[in-house]
Amino acid sequence: MKVINLGQLNYDGSQLHHAFAYEKAGELGATICYFRGKANVKKHLVDLEDSLANDFIKSKEMWHFIIEIPEATITEMVVWQRLFISMCIEELGKEHAYQMIRKGDDIMTVGGDMKLSVSIATLSRFSGLIHVGINIEVGAGCPVAAIGLKNLVDSTYSSMFGEKMAQAFAEEYDDVKKATYKVIEV
Repeated sequence: MKVINLGQLNYDGSQLHHAFAYEKAGELGATICYFRGKANVKKHLVDLEDSLANDFIKSKEMWHFIIEIPEATITEMVVWQRLFISMCIEELGKEHAYQMIRKGDDIMTVGGDMKLSVSIATLSRFSGLIHVGINIEVGAGCPVAAIGLKNLVDSTYSSMFGEKMAQAFAEEYDDVKKATYKVIEV
């Protein structure tokens, strides 16, 4: 899997599409793009439940991850999504005493009173897609009780979190793929 740093970029949901990595960085195939920026998603909500409830996503600053896996099923993408979320929780647990849990595809504070993340898995015609947003700084107008990395970890760690998680996920993906190639058929 290729890791692509896109620097600063705001997210409105329109970025979650096939060949986003190719469009932005000339890379095709299994990719994880990461970037830092605002989130303001209303028009391009993929989650039908959220759309029907007229919900929206808003954050002053997030780490955004867009993962594309060619020819994947929706079940595979939800499993990859939840693995990535679990990896984020494990990593954060190394750096702070504030305990986080996974609730479905969300990272929540223990007790479920504050959200650290947003996440969706979907399919394009050619590939599976995931967006994960991890709050850095929530800001005004967030529609739910939320917390950001600035509340949990020091700024140096927060600034490295995007690259650290993108690299870790790419390594895990490559290792899983390698494990599928080395088995003997019975």
